[in-house]
Amino acid sequence: MPTIDELVPAVAAADDDGVPLSQGGVMRRVSRSQLLAGVQPALAMAQGMLLGRVSAGVGGPEVISVGANLRLSGGVLSGVAPFAVGALPQAGVVGAGDVVAVSQGGRDVALPVGALLSGLATMPGLDLSNQVVRVPGGVARTLVDWVGDGVAVEAYGAVGDGVTDDTAAIDLAAASGRAVRFAAKTYVLNGQWTPTRPVTLVGVVGRTVLRRMRQAGGAWISVQGPSFAATGIVFDGGSVGGEGWGVLVTPGCVQTVFEACVFTGAVGGTLGCGLVIQARDGVSGPSSRHVVRGCEAWGNGAHGIWVQAAAGAVVEGCVARDNGGYGVCLDFNDPAFLQRVRHGVVRGCEAWGNQRGISVGNYNETNLEPPRWGNGNPDAVGVVVEGNRCHDNRDYGIAVSGLAMQVAGNLVEGNGSGLLVNATSSVVVGNTVLGPGQYGIDAGGSVECELAGNLVQGFAVGINPGGSRGVRVVGNVLSGNVWGVTAYAMETDGHGAAFGIGCDGLSVEGNRIQLKDGSGGGVLLEDGPAGVTVVENRFFGGVGSSPSQGLWAHTDQVVVRGNTWNNVARLTCNPGGQNGQPQVQVPDFVDEALVTSAPQGVASMVGQHQAAMAGSVAFIRVTSGGSGYTRASVVIGGSGSGASAVAYVRDGAVIAVAMQGHGAGYGAGGASVTIQGDGQGAQAVATVGLPVPDGRRLRLHCNGPVRFARVGSSPFQDNWTGTDILVPQASVVEWVGTWGGWHAVSFPLGDYLAPSGDGGFGMRSVANDLVMRPGGSGRLRVSSDGEPVGFASLLGRGSPVGVVAAPAGSDYRNLDGGAGTTLWVKRAGSDALGWVAVA
Repeated sequence: MPTIDELVPAVAAADDDGVPLSQGGVMRRVSRSQLLAGVQPALAMAQGMLLGRVSAGVGGPEVISVGANLRLSGGVLSGVAPFAVGALPQAGVVGAGDVVAVSQGGRDVALPVGALLSGLATMPGLDLSNQVVRVPGGVARTLVDWVGDGVAVEAYGAVGDGVTDDTAAIDLAAASGRAVRFAAKTYVLNGQWTPTRPVTLVGVVGRTVLRRMRQAGGAWISVQGPSFAATGIVFDGGSVGGEGWGVLVTPGCVQTVFEACVFTGAVGGTLGCGLVIQARDGVSGPSSRHVVRGCEAWGNGAHGIWVQAAAGAVVEGCVARDNGGYGVCLDFNDPAFLQRVRHGVVRGCEAWGNQRGISVGNYNETNLEPPRWGNGNPDAVGVVVEGNRCHDNRDYGIAVSGLAMQVAGNLVEGNGSGLLVNATSSVVVGNTVLGPGQYGIDAGGSVECELAGNLVQGFAVGINPGGSRGVRVVGNVLSGNVWGVTAYAMETDGHGAAFGIGCDGLSVEGNRIQLKDGSGGGVLLEDGPAGVTVVENRFFGGVGSSPSQGLWAHTDQVVVRGNTWNNVARLTCNPGGQNGQPQVQVPDFVDEALVTSAPQGVASMVGQHQAAMAGSVAFIRVTSGGSGYTRASVVIGGSGSGASAVAYVRDGAVIAVAMQGHGAGYGAGGASVTIQGDGQGAQAVATVGLPVPDGRRLRLHCNGPVRFARVGSSPFQDNWTGTDILVPQASVVEWVGTWGGWHAVSFPLGDYLAPSGDGGFGMRSVANDLVMRPGGSGRLRVSSDGEPVGFASLLGRGSPVGVVAAPAGSDYRNLDGGAGTTLWVKRAGSDALGWVAVA
């Protein structure tokens, strides 16, 4: 049998080709397909793959991938260095297209940063609460803290399109207890919305609007929770609904903060206020604290911002404009006098286009209608109004009434009137008040107040402290006003209702008063105010002005001292003829004058306005108020004509009479006053002309000899000599008003007692006898330092023996005369004996 190697080679092999096979010791034939049955077919693999088995048990080969840290190259499998982040190059700013390494499905893959962050946003259950964020310039805070600060109102379904009603969504968001954040949108919030929990609203300043589209009654927003805060919200009442509040903070809310908010669109002249903080002072429970800062209130039917009786309320840096009532108001009318505005502040605000710019307190002492004017029950206590700008308001720029008020450093310009002060124990200091208008500072009815260091310019009346008690007008600059200062004995509300306080204790001192022109004047005291001092003021006048305009004092109680005219303290006032008398007329505000020529002497000394008032009814004083009056009128009788007056009634009595016309021609008989009305017993006395006020001082400097008449002088010029006085050249006479006339309290005796220059002096007369006249029981006695008793020179009638006691050396003249009985000499003793007749 040939061997296999001896066989002829086959050309090809097929599955049915056979080959020998020993099977169980028997030679058998088997086909190729039978032989290869169960043998694995050929393996096909891609480049870079290995063949092996990773599954458990026996089986076929499996593909094994080359790992991240292995490399198959050129048929060689080798290891590479591990992946180390720190060994990589430093990257720049990461962009959305940059890639990061991610293991995805068991493979390391490159993932763009943008895709990574987008995937995080859709990943469920991802907690980022402890991630940290930081605002520019701020500190790092976790997201849980940041989100916990507030919630977006959109999270509760608000739309903010200015049409959709977002009231329910806003209410739900506020009820969450967290701050509610609003976007720069307009959200519809219809009324009445009544939050009862603490609420904080946060908007985008000037761009977040809460707008009312309809109102179901009551206030638009009625805050009834314990606290409320709003920042950057425009509260737009939409000018819809009837008379009603805008934002109303009820007494149950004890703490509010409004910052950078706007209040507008509240409707109604009484309740239509942009923001109202209702009265709480005097209510049990915690004290209130309210702050309105950097807000704006405009276009409301009544007040812009109204803080009622609250303690410590602060309105700061706000703008109030174009409101029907007051721009900013701090006041409450409590007829029980328990609730007041206390220690409040209105600072740095601006108000224009309102009835009043800023108004604090009121002067109605009953808080009932009709009002009873007075400061007996102040509605504001301890309030500061400072650094505000109030201009172009229809009435007063600032009006303040109350106790212990401080009105300081405000700019008040171009209002109907400037600054109204009806206050007690208060100061008005350092304000700039510019006209035009009726009153610059109207302080009528004030008590124990100081108006100091203010600039008041361009008004009909610069400062009016009429009907006041204990007021000081000190150190002010009054320029370009028709009248610098006016003070009526009784002040009214302009409609005839009197304040009930008579002007007493007014001090006008240290002011600079610039007279406007030939009209008006410096200081006007009308209807007999009491206890007035006009001291150390500087009056200035230009072309058309004269010193006679400086002071018109229709009273008999005024002290004048140290005033000047154009910085001149001593004006020249020579006597002129008046009713046949040489009369010196001095400006009524001066207490010094210079007389350079008085050839006829001086028989009368009056103020220039005093001279102008001769024969006119200067003022009328009530001596008895009577009872039972509800109305009264005044009838003035006498030889003159034209005088007229009105009577003021309070509590059934006539309390004052105010002149309406002074008339003329009322002569020596004076004028009579009759008070008529529905009561009885009222009486008054008219003063014709102006008397010399008691205590009024006038110092006259005389360049040459001047004779001051006593007999026939008017007003009466009295002196201690009982006769006329003639003062020498370069002398000074000081006069003091006494009993309606003048009394010379000091005048020189230079013409009669002349020092010799060596320690002695001489006596002489000017033109007549030199008389020595001891008064009473006095006697003419001559003594020296060495002989203090000296001797007496006596006179009488008859013999002195046993009648006249005198020291030895004395002489006696018997005025009866007679030979040997006319001249007597005392030779011895000090009794009435020892007299010897010598001629």
